[in-house]
Amino acid sequence: MLDKDNTDDLLAQVNDALGSKRAINIVGGNSKAFLGRTQAADSLSTSEHSGVVSYEPTELVVTVRTGTPMQALNDLLFENGQMLPFEPPVLNNGTIGGVLACGLSGPARPFAGSARDYVLGMRVINGKAQALRFGGEVMKNVAGYDAARLHVGAHGTLGVLLETSMKVLPLPEATVTVKQELSSAFDVGPIVKLMRQPLPISAAAIVGDAQYVRLSGSESAVQAAAKTCGGDVVDSDTDFWVSIREREHAFFHDPRPLWRISVPEFSDTLSLEGDWLYDWAGAMRYLKTNAPAEQIFQAATQASGHATCYTPHLIDQAAPVFQPIEGAMQTLQARVRDSFDEHRLFNPGRFHPELDKKIASPTTVEN
Repeated sequence: MLDKDNTDDLLAQVNDALGSKRAINIVGGNSKAFLGRTQAADSLSTSEHSGVVSYEPTELVVTVRTGTPMQALNDLLFENGQMLPFEPPVLNNGTIGGVLACGLSGPARPFAGSARDYVLGMRVINGKAQALRFGGEVMKNVAGYDAARLHVGAHGTLGVLLETSMKVLPLPEATVTVKQELSSAFDVGPIVKLMRQPLPISAAAIVGDAQYVRLSGSESAVQAAAKTCGGDVVDSDTDFWVSIREREHAFFHDPRPLWRISVPEFSDTLSLEGDWLYDWAGAMRYLKTNAPAEQIFQAATQASGHATCYTPHLIDQAAPVFQPIEGAMQTLQARVRDSFDEHRLFNPGRFHPELDKKIASPTTVEN
């Protein structure tokens, strides 16, 4: 992989943008352009800011520049018998910076934790063209607010990610996936029963009228758990989970708009027309539908969840891509944005456009 520290050049570009109050779109591998809408702005590329800063396998921590390709990072960890436990997607030319900026996790998410859970520290360029460091390389290193993890899932709207330190874990000794037919399509009941047992489940999905459960751990534990679960062992199960993680499964070939709906685990079926695929044991649901965005957002809200359109070019250009936020939450998030990017230099219109304007501070009342 390319080993280059491009910090000075990135700082200069942000400083120029700050001086002219000119917005910039942050781009890594550009594999996540489908997430959100972009406005006309200059591009700032992190693709050459790549390479391993430090990695000691025995310490279970890796520090890399955020332009590092996901595939290269996965290969490095695999060579040392390790992995990123949250199983992030590669998405062709994807980078680790893009994965963290978009807060993406794979099928292991409900069992191993999210991308945010494994970030120990981060270096970031804020909207004042300052290179800041948050956190470190150990699980507990500072007191106070965890600003490093705040950038995970912010879609680059809080700053340019420069470097990240993450916890890694050993690869499991064995992995087996079993397939079981369901008496009722998209019934999460059988998965709920399995999850209440002491089984080494590392992924669970429902496709059509069948559920797929992945078991990972020691050879003996996995084999015993497979017998407990029953069903048919899936050949080439790695390919199956990759097809879900990378959205390459036949389900995703449908030309209708694709929505990702996150709901509390074990939620009931949502009253939306279309075709479904459940991941994360039913807590994350893909929907192929022509239903209007407003209807989908309403259904997600009623289920105490939220929705995101993964194909914004296929829906009304005036429709939001992300579930709109309002009220106190909108005020809170806008103030966080104010703290890191007061002039809204980064990724305008990309993530919750309703936050692109500053929220006026409340009037101070003197007694």
